[in-house]
Amino acid sequence: MDLLKMTRIVLWSFFGIRRGASHQADMAGVKLPLLPLVAVVLAAGFGATLFALARLAVNVAH
Repeated sequence: MDLLKMTRIVLWSFFGIRRGASHQADMAGVKLPLLPLVAVVLAAGFGATLFALARLAVNVAH
C-alpha cells in the first residue's frame, strides 16, 4: 500500500496541481528515503515510453 501511495504522490507532483494541505497529509505517512527512488523509476518509465513512441512514429513513417 505504501508503494501505491508513493506512486500517487509522485504522479501528483509531476502534474504540479496538488494542494498544500493534501500534500502534507500524504507526506506524513510515507517513508522518505524510498520516495526519490519511486520518482526516478516513474520518470524513467515515462521517458522510455516517449522514446518507444518516437521510434514507432519514425519506423511507421518510413
